[in-house]
Amino acid sequence: MQRWPWILLILVVATMIVPAAIYLGHSPEEPSQMRAAILDGLAADYPNQTFIESAVEVLREVGFEVGVYGPENISLSLLKDLPLEGYSLVVFRVHGGRIRQPIGLFIGGGLFIEKCGPESHRDEVESGYLLLGRPFLSNETYCVAPPHYISEKLHGTFKRTLIIAASCFTGNDNVMASAFFERGAGAYIGFRGEISPDYTDAFTIKLLRKLYSEKLPIQEAFDETLKELGSDPHYGGSPALYLP
Repeated sequence: MQRWPWILLILVVATMIVPAAIYLGHSPEEPSQMRAAILDGLAADYPNQTFIESAVEVLREVGFEVGVYGPENISLSLLKDLPLEGYSLVVFRVHGGRIRQPIGLFIGGGLFIEKCGPESHRDEVESGYLLLGRPFLSNETYCVAPPHYISEKLHGTFKRTLIIAASCFTGNDNVMASAFFERGAGAYIGFRGEISPDYTDAFTIKLLRKLYSEKLPIQEAFDETLKELGSDPHYGGSPALYLP
């Protein structure tokens, strides 16, 4: 069993305040055209080498070139340049959380990208483009990318890329999905509510097999995976598929 949900509400800290893709209703393009990236920020707190090896095996079997980025390699610079790399698939295995305004309202979700010091990316933090947050039961402070960081700060455009944000609260609404769509993503999968790493890992592997090994269309692959796994048995969270 998991010891705790890996989320924390994020406080807004503004000055005040691949050449191939997944196309809608179609299976993936020819394997020879495919590149994938897995950003495994959770490896620092919830390592799962079996997940990484299984995901890489599934993808390479159908011709993907796969890049795996551990916590030491995940940065805002990497995030900004992802659209330029021609990825068909990007998996964010990172901490996530809800964004809370000073007045207490929740507005979308955010992705914990890199650990930050007091002066890290100061201009973007003070201007409100980046937020600061801590994962649950952690003393580490992270720079957190909210939806408007994705839509306004990334470089270039995705080639109808499938984005899987395997993090808590990344699918509660369509705000993060819309930000990625503005950058050219072709489909977005997030998760509603609190979810455990075990669940997101199992869901992602099963989805990748249906999508790439069985060559099912994205909606069918998603529906079958959700039907087989149900919601997270630990915390009750569930995946959400958004299409442009």
